[in-house]
Amino acid sequence: MNNFIEKVDFTTAKKITKEICTKYKLIPINEEVNKIKAITYEDEKDSLDNCVKFYYDKEIEIIVVSKDEFNIWESIIYGCDNNKLDELLIYKAIDKNASDIHFEPCDNYVNIRYRINGILSLAYRMELEKYASLVSKIKLEANMDITEKRRPQDGKIIKRYNNKKYDFRISSIPVINGEKIVIRILYCSSFNYKLEELNFPSNQVDLIKKIIALENGLFLVNGPTGSGKSTTLYTILKEISNENINITTLEDPIEVTLKNVNQMNLNKKLGIDFSSGLRNILRQDPDVIMIGEIRDKETADMCIRASITGHKVYSTLHCKSPREVYLRLINMGVDSNLLVEALGGIISQKLIKILCDDCKEIDNVNKYKNFMLFKKRGCKNCNYTGYITRKLISSVYYLKNSNKKNIEEIYADKNYLCNTHMKSQMEELIAKGKIPYADYFNFLEGEDLNEL
Repeated sequence: MNNFIEKVDFTTAKKITKEICTKYKLIPINEEVNKIKAITYEDEKDSLDNCVKFYYDKEIEIIVVSKDEFNIWESIIYGCDNNKLDELLIYKAIDKNASDIHFEPCDNYVNIRYRINGILSLAYRMELEKYASLVSKIKLEANMDITEKRRPQDGKIIKRYNNKKYDFRISSIPVINGEKIVIRILYCSSFNYKLEELNFPSNQVDLIKKIIALENGLFLVNGPTGSGKSTTLYTILKEISNENINITTLEDPIEVTLKNVNQMNLNKKLGIDFSSGLRNILRQDPDVIMIGEIRDKETADMCIRASITGHKVYSTLHCKSPREVYLRLINMGVDSNLLVEALGGIISQKLIKILCDDCKEIDNVNKYKNFMLFKKRGCKNCNYTGYITRKLISSVYYLKNSNKKNIEEIYADKNYLCNTHMKSQMEELIAKGKIPYADYFNFLEGEDLNEL
């Protein structure tokens, strides 16, 4: 987290006018006994010293930020370009490759946080009294009811930035200090992946290609939210799409538009959910069906029956391991024998946070084998999170009759289809100093895997 954000004092900032701020490219953000902290995008200390001494009669501590960051703070504090504040915040989030923007009203201020590499970090803070107009502008643009503040709402905005198209899914909920807004950023124009570019190990790519080559069956991708399941499915559909087959999807929402693929959005207001939508898709003579997520027994049953009657069905499940795919579907109430017959392949994946090489520190407390261990710290380069990017770890199982087990055997054998492949990939990362021991240990605990 940027060290100064939590200490921004709006009263101090407003002691100089917007005109002075613009003239000297300076915003005071915090006043101490003997000095003023101020942000600027031009490190001209002499002129800034003179300005601060004239208005405050104190020394200055300069914090240099980028020009667009400065413009955002100028808009937040002085209200200039208020109509563009939402765009400034959104475009900055895109520049940082954020997946979500959170607006969280507190007692006297609003925290604005970006989710980058899976981590929520404080990016900006604004006064609560100025927040209502920002919320109204976002909701108006998203075709949401600006007069309704007591019920959750959803909306959508489409924008272009740097000649690329972006979809923004807006969600609002009532909280104690107002409305909490979350903006999910869908990078529509940037999808151009090939299977070999998703960072699956080469042997797993070969298994996925064998799964893709099968004419029918149920193929599932499992993992937590934000683990790249949709990216994997979109890449597979992009690889197999051609003019000779009918591919139809049912999604909530459509995140990427694909050529030669018929994509259908869920619409609860019109009665289109996963089960009813799938029922209608099956009347459309499909060769390949992709269902965004299996959430209930009815959808699961239809996916299984479609896959054993000549269709190829792709979908996702929120669970930890390939083994849990079976257990989750059985708990939904599907027929266990049909499930074993239908399921032809499972891809299990996670995105693991990678330490920032610029600031990681040697970990002298924990010990593991003979590895040199590291821990996170945080710097400007990694947005003060300690992590710089994420890396895919995965397990892929191509299920043939020779390696399938019945449900009783799956329940009895805890090692069947567990994430041992992921464990070896995690161990490789810790050996290379890419992840901290704490993250490796938490993975083992979460997967119920032994360290030995």
